[in-house]
Amino acid sequence: MQLQMLARERYVPTGESDPVACYHLPLLGRLYRRRVARCIDLLPPGQRVLEVGYGSGVSFLSLAEKYEEIHGIDLHNRPGDVARSFADTPLALHLRQGSILDLPCPERSFDAVLAVSIHEHLEPRDQERAFAEVHRVLRPGGGYVVGVPGLNPLMTAAFLALGYRIQEHHLSSEKRVLAAMAERFHIDRTVFQPRWWPRSLTWYACARGWKA
Repeated sequence: MQLQMLARERYVPTGESDPVACYHLPLLGRLYRRRVARCIDLLPPGQRVLEVGYGSGVSFLSLAEKYEEIHGIDLHNRPGDVARSFADTPLALHLRQGSILDLPCPERSFDAVLAVSIHEHLEPRDQERAFAEVHRVLRPGGGYVVGVPGLNPLMTAAFLALGYRIQEHHLSSEKRVLAAMAERFHIDRTVFQPRWWPRSLTWYACARGWKA
């Protein structure tokens, strides 16, 4: 799957940390788009999906190819602005402010949940609570897809070259996130990028877990 997106000027940046501009850069943009597309590829079919940390909505057009309803939770307070940027599309969007640690959603609400580059920003002690909340809002047999960047010397050096101290923002490694996920979900597939690199040097991991 290739990530379907609106024109660049249509997206509403939701804060200083919103990477929406990166998706349109020549090389870096391809990497950003690919990670989201691969996560969406892993999602099971269904009617209702929840994206945790939807940002500016870069995933919405591709999610609409698999789901009738797209629900979104994010810490920022601009759900109305984001929804209006898709006003001339047929998407059924339901966006609100909220945290993965306390999802404002009833139990068993969704067929699938997606979180791209969210769990690495959580303290290790909060991982179990986050996965418990997602488990609560998923229907039995529902799937949770998590995307998380690698935390290793290669990634640290790459981000430092961009003026970004990754360890100040990425508080949990992909190994810690996947270990916490395995305590709540049955993980049946994990995709590491690039596939031909040693896993100890991975730049991104996408994992799919199922609720029993």
